[in-house]
Amino acid sequence: MSESFSERMRRRWSARRGDGAGDPWGPGGTAGGGTAGDGRRGGPGNPFAGGHGGPDAPGPASAPGSDSSDFSGFDSPDSDASPAPAPESPATARARMMHERLTEAYGIGDIRTVAQIADLMPEGPEAEPYRTFAQVLAAEAQADDARAADLARTYLNRLHSGHPDWETARSLFGEVMVQALVMGTVPLAGNLTAAEQALAAPTGYYMHPSGMLLKFAEEEETHPLLLVLHGEARKAVRSAEQAVRAEKKGTPAGHADALCVLALALTAAGDITTARQALAQAEQILPARPRITATRTRIESSPAATLHSE
Repeated sequence: MSESFSERMRRRWSARRGDGAGDPWGPGGTAGGGTAGDGRRGGPGNPFAGGHGGPDAPGPASAPGSDSSDFSGFDSPDSDASPAPAPESPATARARMMHERLTEAYGIGDIRTVAQIADLMPEGPEAEPYRTFAQVLAAEAQADDARAADLARTYLNRLHSGHPDWETARSLFGEVMVQALVMGTVPLAGNLTAAEQALAAPTGYYMHPSGMLLKFAEEEETHPLLLVLHGEARKAVRSAEQAVRAEKKGTPAGHADALCVLALALTAAGDITTARQALAQAEQILPARPRITATRTRIESSPAATLHSE
């Protein structure tokens, strides 16, 4: 969790094209890491538990066939370099440039510009996935977590496991769904399992010299809010503290949002005093940010706050 939500998702969207020549802000960008859950159910340590029912979300990506004869998608040592990608259409290029401007606005806390750009993004398949990301990020900037999760789920449902945007969309859905779960804007039932599956480490494959296709899971960090939902509050606090330290070098929004995550983790651990201090620090960075206001409302309605006031 060394990067903010917007930074991680921006790199994932960019990496899908593979033609950024190492520029993470360009049309291709570099491959980005993700977050992962450990697949366990929510534990008794979750102070935000509640809600029943709710739609199931799509599960993790389907794995390629394990038959050793299925070698599609794997380059042999003697294969030629990958062909150059097709040139961008005008709609794609416009969506990409607007997406870059939107993430810059998000980073400095300019929520108004984020919303305006998201509304102006071109429509149609050529503008994807930038249009979806812009809409999700605009909802996330307003702390409208239920809408962000719904937008991400809708886009994921339109794809299939072999689609080049599948893993990116899956990660996006997991990111916003786990936030919505902890904030209490969607029910736990069904959605928790969906978030766990979406944040699970992607499965990789390796062709052994013998010809066997070996399967392995990439080791990734665990989202601190998923740890909260699993009842592992202390681990969540340590993970969130690490993210806050890293985000001091990043954007104001990333730093403020990381402090909000820390406040939620501290509340789950029963430390409401330090949680309030974390929110006060976030407010000094970006006053009146909707994420900070929503987080304060959430922690003040928690058992930790109730017990502290008695």
